This record gives sequence, C-alpha cells and structure tokens, in this order.
Amino acid sequence: MMSADEDRLAGVKELNPDLMNPKRFLIITFLYLFGPKTMAELQRALRFTWGDLDSNLKRLKGRGYVELKKVFTLRGPRTMVSITEKGVKEYERLVDKLRDILTKVRTS
Repeated sequence: MMSADEDRLAGVKELNPDLMNPKRFLIITFLYLFGPKTMAELQRALRFTWGDLDSNLKRLKGRGYVELKKVFTLRGPRTMVSITEKGVKEYERLVDKLRDILTKVRTS
C-alpha cells in the first residue's frame, strides 16, 4: 500500500508536462475561458513577448491542443488561435488531477 506522500507524488507525475508549463497553462486557460482570440489579443492579454507566444503556440499546436487559422479582417490578415476538442479534454483532465491532488493534501 502506498504512503500518503507516494500517493501525492504519483498524482504529480501524471500531470501533463506540456500544459503544466506556466506559459502554456496561461495560454490554454485563457482560450478555455474566453474562446478564440487573435495572436495579438493573446499577446496583449498575457503580456508575453512575440517569441514566447509563438514558440509556446507551436508546441501546443504540435500536440493538437490549439489550432491556428489565418483570417482576413478589415484591418488585414490575422492569425486566430482556438482550443481544439483534444485541448479542452486535456485541460479539463489536468484541472481535475490538480483538484484531486489538492483534495488529498487537504484531507491528509
């Protein structure tokens, strides 16, 4: 039988490392809460550098968690970023696991 510490550690090891990155967590949380946004809106809201935003979006896109789509607006072309169904599922799974870990800590 596992000790309480081993049980908590096992829960931490199950956390999605791609989404646990602080910047990627903020991006995916923002998209989950507020829906699709342009890259400029994300950059302004999260106060990331363009390089940070771009590299983290590439990682999330590569994992299938976000989708980037070029759209044409009155102000010119923009890149829209939206969370995918897979991204929603992984984000909710991560939040549930974090909630489970907190529950275990509080009850031990």
